[in-house]
Amino acid sequence: MTHKLKVKVVCREEKVQQVIGEKAVQTVVRGVVTIPKPKPPAEQVLAVRAQVEDQEIDVIPDKVIVQGKLVLNITYVADKATQPVHHVRGQLEFAESFHIPGARPGMDVVKQITVEKVKGERDPRDPRRIVVTVILRIFVKVVEIDKKQLLIDLLGAEHRFKAEPVRLDVVKVMGARQVVVSDQFDVLRQFEGKKPCPEKVLDVISDVVIKNKEIIPDKVIVEGVLIVQVIYVADWPTQPVHHAHFEIPFTAFVDLPGARPGDMVNVQVRIEDVTARVKDDCELLITAVLDVKARVVEQIKKKLVVKIDEGLLECLLFERAIRPVTLFIDQILNEEDMVQVTIREVVGIPQQKPDAQKILETIVTNVEVTETDVIPNKVIIRGVVTVKVVYVADRPDQPVHAFTVDIPFTTFVDVPGAVPDASVNVMVDAEFVQTAIEDNRRVAVKLVLRIVVRVADIVQKQVFECLRPGAVIECPPPKPNPAP
Repeated sequence: MTHKLKVKVVCREEKVQQVIGEKAVQTVVRGVVTIPKPKPPAEQVLAVRAQVEDQEIDVIPDKVIVQGKLVLNITYVADKATQPVHHVRGQLEFAESFHIPGARPGMDVVKQITVEKVKGERDPRDPRRIVVTVILRIFVKVVEIDKKQLLIDLLGAEHRFKAEPVRLDVVKVMGARQVVVSDQFDVLRQFEGKKPCPEKVLDVISDVVIKNKEIIPDKVIVEGVLIVQVIYVADWPTQPVHHAHFEIPFTAFVDLPGARPGDMVNVQVRIEDVTARVKDDCELLITAVLDVKARVVEQIKKKLVVKIDEGLLECLLFERAIRPVTLFIDQILNEEDMVQVTIREVVGIPQQKPDAQKILETIVTNVEVTETDVIPNKVIIRGVVTVKVVYVADRPDQPVHAFTVDIPFTTFVDVPGAVPDASVNVMVDAEFVQTAIEDNRRVAVKLVLRIVVRVADIVQKQVFECLRPGAVIECPPPKPNPAP
């Protein structure tokens, strides 16, 4: 009589972040910025800076649609004898779709939009038209959080299976918070009398943009802007319909017990409700309810069963104790390389501001990564640090003034194994800022930036999911090896 083998299915539950799919494309955005009449026409374009704003992502079955707006800041030489330099702003819109099988509404999307190249030229037929061409690299990754009972051992079946360490993206902690954002706008004052007062609101279109996220112990702080477009009936006898655009900054925090500075955090903000109503004296009251979700994901090593002998596997599958699953995991190519960058920049006080006598305070208000470029074994990072300088003016009454300046930076990090198609996550913090007066019109700014880079590529790993955790299954013993 053949004794059956009793095998105990040992499992561990993990919140696994699975990658459904990812894609990157280069797209060309081209358009025209017209110089308004009060400004002189252009003789030549000096520089164009493009910044991505108002990004919107929609997930439909098997597809991700990315839309956004490029805000352009253009400096040009005027077509005049004295050739003064002028500035004009403009904007371009873009849209791109990605075919990602398995993507479904409600799934999380990690996106990265970088400006790779910007070019501006005066239209030879019209000196008031500047033709702008922007090359964008748009990267999207669709991920899903799923609780899985993963097979870690088969007690009683020694030497009939193989277990090895597998890197998993697991959710360390998750949190959510609802935030009410509200503001009141005087339409006449907001638009300098160019738009009429509202009588009745017809429709409200809204979007939200995350500007910054910062982890402090046990919390993540989220800064963003609620963008609201209000369609309303004007308070005029003819009652024409008008449109008004408003932006409401907000700051929210989400409790994440166990989170620490330096953790990788994903944040999603969803608009649950938004309303606009007319108040007295030409005022609009806008109120929105935002659902802010955050999670810290870390990559850990877990010893999982990756292979089972054929006879035992057939038994466990027949008894519906386990099933094979394929995990699509971000395989980290580096151990979060960190560099420190020191920047020294001499900046001028804006012309409309008085001379400086003494610096009172210097604050870094924002650090933005504008471009990341992965080349073989290296990541190139470009960005902008926004610094606010508060100073005492060189006047008898010594009034206090302030100005804001953008300081660009470029650096690189060596990442052995990095390839151009790999995904990259960059965190930049300003660790130190100091200013000194060069002369009464110039200020020297010294910055120390801490830059952490994580480069990953998708790998597939077959493991086993438990359908009956802890079950004891009777299976036939291994067949004896045939005699030689």
